[in-house]
Amino acid sequence: MKKKLILTIIMSFVIVVGTYAQECNAALFLKKGSELEYTSYTKKGKEDGKSIHKTTEVTESDGKFTADIKTTVIDKKGKEAMTLDYQAVCKDGLFSVDMSRFFNSAQLAQYDAEDIKLEMDGNVLEFPADMTSETELNDGNFTVRVNKGDFTIITMTFDVTNRKVVGTEKITTKAGTFECQKVTFDFESKAGIIKFRGSGTEWYLKDKVIVRSESYNKKGKLMAYSELTGMK
Repeated sequence: MKKKLILTIIMSFVIVVGTYAQECNAALFLKKGSELEYTSYTKKGKEDGKSIHKTTEVTESDGKFTADIKTTVIDKKGKEAMTLDYQAVCKDGLFSVDMSRFFNSAQLAQYDAEDIKLEMDGNVLEFPADMTSETELNDGNFTVRVNKGDFTIITMTFDVTNRKVVGTEKITTKAGTFECQKVTFDFESKAGIIKFRGSGTEWYLKDKVIVRSESYNKKGKLMAYSELTGMK
């Protein structure tokens, strides 16, 4: 069950942080009411749920654009499983997401109690304008501690390293055919004593959104993937 939760978090993470913009005011996610639909698949290609990312509000101050985004996760039976609320920021073409936002009350509902407190901290993942194979992409990490009084019940961490652009490829999904930049990275997730390592590959439509993402285990075998299946 915990391994399933970790994989769900990994796939949600890959989807959500994928969007970036060359120019902030041209980014789809910075348009109020815009929606991106992603469908998740098992390693054998069987549909395993969807997620819908809707921009509910956009604010601008001194050239810094901030989008409030609500993600609704739908399970393979078509029922709403959870919601995720986070912010995406863009300034001077540099897009970033606070990684601490990827754990929320829905994912930690099993620890919901009056005397339970959560501590979250982490940095941001950045997506510069005009990414090429020469572009250096930063690492990211975040930590969540579930505390009861002075006692920490569980500590969860997620680290992303070795992010790099490795080329361009054409990708076709239900949403269309796109010329994409291909980015790879490594990750490590820990939940208590459970550790999970692997790698990921993402394909980006320049100046718009992520088109496809794949997650692999530490042996390089495909675990699951997701694709852009709708946008408006």
